[in-house]
Amino acid sequence: MEGKELLAHIADLKDNLQKYLETKISYYGIVAFEKGVKVLGMFMANTVVMMAGFLAVLFLSGAAAIYLGTVLESYVIGMLIVGGFYLMMLLIFYVGRRRIFGRLAIRILINVFIKEDEDSI
Repeated sequence: MEGKELLAHIADLKDNLQKYLETKISYYGIVAFEKGVKVLGMFMANTVVMMAGFLAVLFLSGAAAIYLGTVLESYVIGMLIVGGFYLMMLLIFYVGRRRIFGRLAIRILINVFIKEDEDSI
């Protein structure tokens, strides 16, 4: 009798282990989906904010160029000054792109993926 009981316990253990692994896989699938949705949501929200910011900068740049053109009595010079300002900004961002944007991207992803896991523990 003991041999049959032992085989029954081993079969139950195997079934329980299989259910446990399936549950774990399902759990991690849900966690990955949740984090993917959060990243996508952040991306979409940041895209909308960036588009609004781009439009604001576009109109403010046009107004600044027109104002400088009026003050300097040449719209071309006003446009060149504003364009030169943006070229200098581009150069600064290009030189420091890895330091600025690399660390920022890493920090954002760490906040999304790691810090939320620590809070749930």
